[in-house]
Order: sequence, then C-alpha cells, then structure tokens
Amino acid sequence: MWVRLDLDTGLKANTFFQTNPSHRAHFASQMLLYDRVVIPTKDFGIVPILISWMGLSCFRDALDSGALAFVVLRSLLAYQGNGHGLCEIEIRDTPQKPFKWYQAAMFGPWDKAPELQLRYQCPFLSSAERSTIVQATLQNTRPLEWGREFFIRNIINEAYADVMGSPTLQAYLMHHERSGASQVDPARLRGVGPNQYRVLNLEEVRDGIDLVLRVAEINLEIAMSDLYGQSDLGTSVGAEHLLKDKLARAGATPSVLSSFITLLELASVPDIRPAVEAGDVSIADIWGLRNKKASREFREWMRAAQPQDARDLEKAYVASLCESAFYSSLPMRVLRFAVTTAVGAFQPIAGILTGAVDSFFIEKWLAGYSPRLFLEELRKLPQ
Repeated sequence: MWVRLDLDTGLKANTFFQTNPSHRAHFASQMLLYDRVVIPTKDFGIVPILISWMGLSCFRDALDSGALAFVVLRSLLAYQGNGHGLCEIEIRDTPQKPFKWYQAAMFGPWDKAPELQLRYQCPFLSSAERSTIVQATLQNTRPLEWGREFFIRNIINEAYADVMGSPTLQAYLMHHERSGASQVDPARLRGVGPNQYRVLNLEEVRDGIDLVLRVAEINLEIAMSDLYGQSDLGTSVGAEHLLKDKLARAGATPSVLSSFITLLELASVPDIRPAVEAGDVSIADIWGLRNKKASREFREWMRAAQPQDARDLEKAYVASLCESAFYSSLPMRVLRFAVTTAVGAFQPIAGILTGAVDSFFIEKWLAGYSPRLFLEELRKLPQ
C-alpha cells in the first residue's frame, strides 16, 4: 500500500496506483486479515485514493475506529556522488520557484499535505468535511522522527553491511563496476556524478546504485514496522534472503538459519481479490464483512497463529466469509504467510552476541520480534 515516489510528479504515481485494480483488491484482503493496516506515505496521496475506493463514510469509520493508520516519511532516500553514497534528501522551494500544490504536499510540511490532497483531489468535500478528515488523518499518523545517528547506523551502514556481507549481492555490484576492478566500495559506485543525487528506480533494480538503495529501503521498511510495535511486514521477494543473511552475520546456528522462515499455508480458501478487481464486490461490502463477529474472531487467530494452527486458521478465515452473499462465487486459492521462527536456538554466547551485533533487525528479533512476511512479486532483489 506504499505509493513509492521518486522525483517525478506525485500526481503520476498516485494516479497509476489508484487506477490499478490489483492495489484495490490487495487493500480489501488486508482489511479482512488485520485489525489495523498501517500505510507508509510521503505526500498523503493515498488519502484521496482510499476515499475513492471506500467511499467517504467507510473511510471516516476506518479512521475513527483506528483500522487505518499512516507513517509519514520526512525525506527521500538518495545516493550522492563523490563518495557520499546513501543519504536523505529534502527539497525546498524558493520565492523564484515556488512549489506547485502537489510538490508542496510531497516536500513541504507533512501536516499540511492531507489538506492539500483533499482540497485539490476531492473538491466535492465541504470545508467542514475536509477539516474533519484532515484532523482524523493526522491523529492516526506518526512521522518518522529518527535522529541522524539512527539513520546512519540502521539504514546506511546496515545497507552497506547487507550488500557486502552477501556474496550474491557483492558479485552484482562488481558486475556493474568497471571491468578489472578487484574490489568495490558501496559508497563509491558508478552511475552518478560528483555533483549529482539519484533516487531509487521504482520499476526494477538496474545497477549497483539501485541495489544499494533497494536494500536501504528494506531496512527502512523494517524500522517503520517497528514504529507500530509487533507488526507483520509486507515486503518483496528477496527480502527474506537479506534478513537471513543478517542472522548469518550475527553468528546464528545452522539450525536457526534453516528454519528462519516457515510457510503457514491455508489451502482452498476463498479469494476475494478477483471479485474486488472486477468490481463485483465493493470495499464498502468488505468493510461491512470485516466488522462481523466471525471476521473479528479470525483476526484474533491471526495475532496468535503458529504454523501448526493452519487448519484452525483456515476454518476461521472461511467462517469470516461464508455468510457473505458473494461467498459461493469466490474462486479458491492457497494463502501463504512466511513466518519467522523463534530465536531460541542461538548459540550460548547470544548474550555477548547481542551486544556486539550492529543490526537493528537482529536486535529486534533477539528481543522476540518475529513478524510474518508478505512477499510481494514487485521490486525483486537480484537472486
């Protein structure tokens, strides 16, 4: 649900996201799976999108009940030339070149962005309605307010360690550097001039700089998920290998590494996504279904589910849908959750190890943070 932006106009990215029916279907399925869906955003362009998908009444209900929340990013990840490497950038306007409204929503004060999005993207709202929605949105928003030291340690340095600690990723960097190079510095890669910045290509990983930026973005995702506590994390295929490599660098035993991720598989469960994509089922229908007793009981199962609970979890999920009018027409599918296993099999020196490991993820995992991972097909890392 993260509408990822680059330096192109945010209007373009938000429009493509809104008009893609698979995103609407994904949102519907997540609303059934979770008590709260937390959406990262840079410009709050997701707010008009959700109003379009859900309708104003359902969107207001979702905010008021805490079913929707937002994490707002204050800056953009970038890669700077001349040996600076990974960094954060912000863009400001000048009297000679003032921001257009969508640029102000992206780069101006974050708490002004919801008002701008609603004013220009939802002109049918009265000023009173707009003010109420802005207030509710801000009440359900947390800004990323990390110090520079945290960012350097847990995003920049961790990304470099991830890349250089993986033979596969390191080889990918070497492949895209000058031929004959015997070593590579992840902070001094080809593809950006000494006075230039580059942000992540949103479509694919094209070269070493894109790879480093993508790895840094995964570390940013981990840190954002921790902001809301014990949260399941939606990320892309390949991220599980990155997380496993972090454990290997920390000295995890082979038994821990081999069982790091297990799959919780629910066979022959109803798939609402094609019906939502086709427009046969509305988000309002899903919202009503979400509030039924059986759906609430299913989400309780989700919070405590273990791989051995798959059959009971499957029954709970089916029960959450079976009373709906569209249940009989839904196709069946297999729903897979990647689940991180417990940390108990670390070596006996885990106490010493914990103090020595310079990894935000490992620190959280050793402390009991073990989210499910939803592995999307988008934004794949090199395999």
